Amino acid sequence: MKRPCLLVIDDNATNLALLGYLLDRSGCEVCAAENGEQALKILAQRRDFDAVLCDIQLPVMDGYEFARQVRARPGLAQMPLVAITALAMAGDRGRILAAGFDGYVSKPIEPVEFIARAREWHAPRQVARDDAVAGPRNLPDASERTAAHQVAGH
Repeated sequence: MKRPCLLVIDDNATNLALLGYLLDRSGCEVCAAENGEQALKILAQRRDFDAVLCDIQLPVMDGYEFARQVRARPGLAQMPLVAITALAMAGDRGRILAAGFDGYVSKPIEPVEFIARAREWHAPRQVARDDAVAGPRNLPDASERTAAHQVAGH
Protein backbone atom coordinates (compact mmCIF):
# COMPACT_ATOMS: atom_id res chain seq x y z
CA MET A 1 0.00 0.00 0.00
CA LYS A 2 1.33 3.41 -0.98
CA ARG A 3 2.20 5.78 1.83
CA PRO A 4 0.20 9.03 1.66
CA CYS A 5 2.33 11.84 0.29
CA LEU A 6 2.04 15.38 1.70
CA LEU A 7 3.75 18.59 0.62
CA VAL A 8 4.58 20.81 3.62
CA ILE A 9 5.36 24.49 3.06
CA ASP A 10 6.98 26.47 5.87
CA ASP A 11 9.97 28.82 5.96
CA ASN A 12 10.95 27.85 9.50
CA ALA A 13 13.34 24.88 9.57
CA THR A 14 12.26 23.88 13.09
CA ASN A 15 8.59 23.82 12.06
CA LEU A 16 9.44 21.78 8.94
CA ALA A 17 11.39 19.29 11.04
CA LEU A 18 8.58 18.93 13.62
CA LEU A 19 5.82 18.63 11.01
CA GLY A 20 7.91 16.19 8.98
CA TYR A 21 8.56 14.05 12.04
CA LEU A 22 4.91 13.97 13.10
CA LEU A 23 3.69 13.20 9.59
CA ASP A 24 6.31 10.51 9.10
CA ARG A 25 5.22 8.93 12.40
CA SER A 26 1.62 8.96 11.14
CA GLY A 27 2.69 7.01 8.05
CA CYS A 28 3.17 9.77 5.48
CA GLU A 29 5.84 10.52 2.95
CA VAL A 30 6.74 14.21 3.29
CA CYS A 31 8.15 16.65 0.76
CA ALA A 32 9.10 20.15 1.97
CA ALA A 33 9.19 23.62 0.44
CA GLU A 34 10.21 26.94 2.01
CA ASN A 35 7.76 29.21 0.16
CA GLY A 36 4.82 29.15 -2.22
CA GLU A 37 6.90 29.73 -5.34
CA GLN A 38 9.13 26.75 -4.56
CA ALA A 39 6.04 24.64 -3.81
CA LEU A 40 4.47 25.51 -7.19
CA LYS A 41 7.66 24.34 -8.89
CA ILE A 42 7.47 21.06 -6.99
CA LEU A 43 3.79 20.65 -7.93
CA ALA A 44 4.67 21.26 -11.59
CA GLN A 45 7.03 18.25 -11.40
CA ARG A 46 4.97 15.98 -9.12
CA ARG A 47 1.21 15.62 -8.93
CA ASP A 48 1.06 12.63 -6.61
CA PHE A 49 0.49 14.59 -3.40
CA ASP A 50 -2.55 13.67 -1.33
CA ALA A 51 -2.65 17.12 0.32
CA VAL A 52 -0.62 20.29 0.90
CA LEU A 53 -0.02 21.78 4.35
CA CYS A 54 0.96 25.43 4.04
CA ASP A 55 2.00 28.22 6.37
CA ILE A 56 0.39 31.55 5.51
CA GLN A 57 3.21 33.98 6.29
CA LEU A 58 5.98 32.99 3.87
CA PRO A 59 8.70 34.88 2.00
CA VAL A 60 8.66 35.20 -1.82
CA MET A 61 5.06 33.95 -2.20
CA ASP A 62 2.78 33.78 0.83
CA GLY A 63 0.18 31.11 1.52
CA TYR A 64 -2.74 33.22 0.27
CA GLU A 65 -1.18 33.72 -3.17
CA PHE A 66 -0.08 30.09 -3.27
CA ALA A 67 -3.66 28.93 -2.64
CA ARG A 68 -5.05 31.29 -5.29
CA GLN A 69 -2.55 30.01 -7.85
CA VAL A 70 -3.20 26.35 -7.03
CA ARG A 71 -6.98 26.87 -7.34
CA ALA A 72 -6.50 28.56 -10.74
CA ARG A 73 -4.42 25.75 -12.27
CA PRO A 74 -6.06 22.85 -14.09
CA GLY A 75 -5.01 19.57 -12.54
CA LEU A 76 -4.30 21.21 -9.17
CA ALA A 77 -7.57 23.02 -8.43
CA GLN A 78 -8.96 20.09 -6.42
CA MET A 79 -5.76 19.54 -4.41
CA PRO A 80 -6.64 19.56 -0.68
CA LEU A 81 -4.96 22.57 0.96
CA VAL A 82 -4.64 22.95 4.74
CA ALA A 83 -3.28 26.14 6.30
CA ILE A 84 -0.97 25.76 9.29
CA THR A 85 -0.47 29.20 10.76
CA ALA A 86 -0.04 31.37 13.82
CA LEU A 87 -2.83 33.64 12.52
CA ALA A 88 -5.60 33.09 15.05
CA MET A 89 -7.41 36.42 15.31
CA ALA A 90 -11.11 36.85 14.65
CA GLY A 91 -11.67 36.70 10.91
CA ASP A 92 -8.38 34.96 10.06
CA ARG A 93 -10.02 31.56 9.58
CA GLY A 94 -12.62 33.02 7.20
CA ARG A 95 -9.94 34.82 5.15
CA ILE A 96 -7.88 31.64 4.95
CA LEU A 97 -10.83 29.54 3.76
CA ALA A 98 -11.90 32.29 1.34
CA ALA A 99 -8.40 32.26 -0.19
CA GLY A 100 -8.94 28.62 -1.19
CA PHE A 101 -7.78 26.54 1.76
CA ASP A 102 -9.89 23.54 2.74
CA GLY A 103 -8.87 23.49 6.38
CA TYR A 104 -7.01 25.37 9.06
CA VAL A 105 -4.70 24.44 11.95
CA SER A 106 -3.41 27.11 14.30
CA LYS A 107 0.10 27.13 15.72
CA PRO A 108 1.42 26.11 18.08
CA ILE A 109 0.18 22.67 17.09
CA GLU A 110 -0.74 20.01 19.61
CA PRO A 111 1.03 16.85 18.35
CA VAL A 112 -1.62 14.23 19.22
CA GLU A 113 -4.45 16.29 17.71
CA PHE A 114 -2.31 17.15 14.68
CA ILE A 115 -1.57 13.48 13.94
CA ALA A 116 -5.27 12.61 14.26
CA ARG A 117 -6.20 15.40 11.84
CA ALA A 118 -3.38 14.45 9.47
CA ARG A 119 -4.93 11.00 9.14
CA GLU A 120 -8.14 12.70 7.94
CA TRP A 121 -6.23 14.76 5.36
CA HIS A 122 -4.59 11.76 3.80
CA ALA A 123 -7.49 9.32 4.18
CA PRO A 124 -7.81 7.11 1.11
CA ARG A 125 -9.81 8.91 -1.51
CA GLN A 126 -13.12 7.41 -2.56
CA VAL A 127 -13.59 6.68 -6.26
CA ALA A 128 -16.93 8.02 -7.46
CA ARG A 129 -19.14 6.17 -9.96
CA ASP A 130 -17.76 8.18 -12.87
CA ASP A 131 -14.23 7.20 -11.77
CA ALA A 132 -13.42 10.76 -10.74
CA VAL A 133 -11.49 10.94 -7.49
CA ALA A 134 -13.37 12.55 -4.64
CA GLY A 135 -11.59 14.81 -2.16
CA PRO A 136 -10.67 13.70 1.35
CA ARG A 137 -13.41 13.38 3.91
CA ASN A 138 -14.19 16.14 6.42
CA LEU A 139 -12.95 19.00 4.23
CA PRO A 140 -15.31 21.60 2.77
CA ASP A 141 -16.02 21.27 -0.92
CA ALA A 142 -15.69 24.07 -3.47
CA SER A 143 -19.19 25.40 -2.73
CA GLU A 144 -18.31 25.78 0.95
CA ARG A 145 -15.08 27.60 0.01
CA THR A 146 -17.15 29.90 -2.20
CA ALA A 147 -19.55 30.57 0.68
CA ALA A 148 -16.61 31.36 2.98
CA HIS A 149 -15.22 33.62 0.26
CA GLN A 150 -18.54 35.52 0.10
CA VAL A 151 -18.81 35.79 3.90
CA ALA A 152 -15.32 37.28 4.06
CA GLY A 153 -16.44 39.96 1.61
CA HIS A 154 -14.17 38.97 -1.28
